[in-house]
Amino acid sequence: MSGRLLALLALLYFAQGLPSGLIAKALPALLRDQGVSLSLIGFTSALALPWALKFLWAPLIDRFGTRKLWLLALNGLSMVLMLVVAAQDFDAWVARLPWLLAVLFCANVVSATQDIATDGYAITQLRPEWRGLGNSIQVVGYKLGMVMGSGGLLWLVSRYGWQASYGSLACMMLLVIVPVLFMEDARTPIQQSATHTEWHGLRGYAWLFRGFVARPGLGWWLATIALYKFGDSLASRMTGPLLTDSGFTLAQIGVITGVAGATAGVFGAFVGGTTLLRIGHREALLAFGVLQALGLAGYLLVVGGVRDLYAIGAIVYFEQFADGLSTVALFTLMMDRCRVHAPGTDYSLQASLMVMVTGVAAMIGGLFTDRFGYGAVFATAALLTLLALVPAMLFFHHSGYRRRPTTP
Repeated sequence: MSGRLLALLALLYFAQGLPSGLIAKALPALLRDQGVSLSLIGFTSALALPWALKFLWAPLIDRFGTRKLWLLALNGLSMVLMLVVAAQDFDAWVARLPWLLAVLFCANVVSATQDIATDGYAITQLRPEWRGLGNSIQVVGYKLGMVMGSGGLLWLVSRYGWQASYGSLACMMLLVIVPVLFMEDARTPIQQSATHTEWHGLRGYAWLFRGFVARPGLGWWLATIALYKFGDSLASRMTGPLLTDSGFTLAQIGVITGVAGATAGVFGAFVGGTTLLRIGHREALLAFGVLQALGLAGYLLVVGGVRDLYAIGAIVYFEQFADGLSTVALFTLMMDRCRVHAPGTDYSLQASLMVMVTGVAAMIGGLFTDRFGYGAVFATAALLTLLALVPAMLFFHHSGYRRRPTTP
């Protein structure tokens, strides 16, 4: 496995993190600062719908064109949409909120489609034993993009204003587009047949999905995917509003949740990938899930009145570190379940299921918090994360999953 491949994957996932950082992390704090209700903030998670439905067009990306051409077009379009968002001040966008949400929705369609092509490329290029490290690179690249698109953005906005700040982030997409011009991609008929699914019209389209879900033991694995990040999604969008309502400024929130928190997530992703090489994919998924639950429970200290900036930084750091660990473990096992001839389709199907369920959790997170309070949402999130380990253990038991899987 070459360093060039890892660097390219890091840049591609970084490109997805830039717009996602605004939508998932910075947007709730920015809207709350403008006086938008928690319930409406919670419903902005519906912007993630393209990530839930991307499996519908994933077979087209697997079958038609090359991944290089897809990635060039999609990253260029993502840059254009970011420049559109930067074209006017944020308070002007809030006055025309439906238009802002429409543009961000389109940005998510583009990012989700780019993810299909990137995942397919990564799965075909990475040997099974290196998928843990490859997913570390994936999460590190994505979280670095999230740092710039969320905490970094909030810090920049507090000093240079919205238009200059987000316009600068949009121009960073050039750092991704240029290397894609030189990426290696399968071009010969033999290479294409090994990594691209055959096309048999609508019947073949249905066979792709039916063949994936019909494999032995997959039911428990799909339940694991659906539940593993449910608790985290229920509470994660409430972190910014919690700190806002606790009296912290946007700049402080940007440093705590963006810079410190995302740095911890990056470190956790790196540690997660190297740990998978030692303890195996199965053990990592279970152990890291427990740490994720403990991290979510840590926010109860903030609810209980902790206001020391360093103490809150430590809480956020631990939770994001655990999030990096658990994300790498989950994504690696998702890669293990992909078939060679349809990697983008299989991975997208699993990722879409996860996004559908966690999207519902994020959507009701604001309503849940409005009704029961911050303490209830973070306690429930921690408990649900622990309960999600039950179907995971059943999957490992019934499927005879090996500690270090071979090529699918």
